[in-house]
Order: sequence, then structure tokens, then C-alpha cells
Amino acid sequence: MAQTRGNLAIREREKQQTSQQYRQKTTVVTRRVELPMREKMLYLTSVLIAVALCSIVAWRYVHIYDLNHQIATVQSETNQIKKDIAQAERDKQVLRQAIVPTALAQGLIQATDHEPIFVDRRSGEETKPDANN
Repeated sequence: MAQTRGNLAIREREKQQTSQQYRQKTTVVTRRVELPMREKMLYLTSVLIAVALCSIVAWRYVHIYDLNHQIATVQSETNQIKKDIAQAERDKQVLRQAIVPTALAQGLIQATDHEPIFVDRRSGEETKPDANN
């Protein structure tokens, strides 16, 4: 008996009797049909377009990598040249400081403001024998 919870107007439900009926099982067999030629071509072109786009992107990344490599090479060459210039400047300073002592050691005299040095104009040229002598 069902619980009415104080309401007597509720009827009991009749139990449905389930009868064992024969249940027919059907299986649907679908045959795969080939894709139409237009659809095949559509898929093929979409794959080719995707491959082309990926190739372009990859080529751009390779180009950027190559540019970065060239930049790094040029920067290292520039740094090496700067080091060479700094070494040449140091050598230049050392040679400038060594000029006067070397010249004095070889017997040259240093010019002063009071005693100018006179050089004969022909001293640097080859001397040609004159026909008159």
C-alpha cells in the first residue's frame, strides 16, 4: 500500500506488468562509399596550402636565424677590430715616447727655439756630376 501522507484522494497505482516480448535486433551495415573527386581535390589542395604556409613560416625562421648569426659574426669581428685598434694606439704611444731617446742615442740633436737647424736644399737629392767641373 502506498503512503498517502494524510491525503486519501490518492489512488494506488497499478503495477505495470512487463511482459517478455520478443525484441528484434537489427544491425545496419553501411557500405563505405568513395569520396567524390571534387572532395578529394578539396582535401588535397587544403593539405598543400597548409604545407606551403608551414614551409614559408619555417623559411622565415631560418632566414631570421641566419641574420642573427651574421649579426653575431659581425659584432665579434667589430670587437676584434676594436681590440686591434686599441693595441695599435698603445703601440703608437710607446713609439712616440721612444722617438726622442732613440734619436739622441743615434747622435741627432734636438732643435730648440733659439737655435734653428738649417738643412741644405740639395742634401736630400742625388748629386749629379756637373759638366762644368
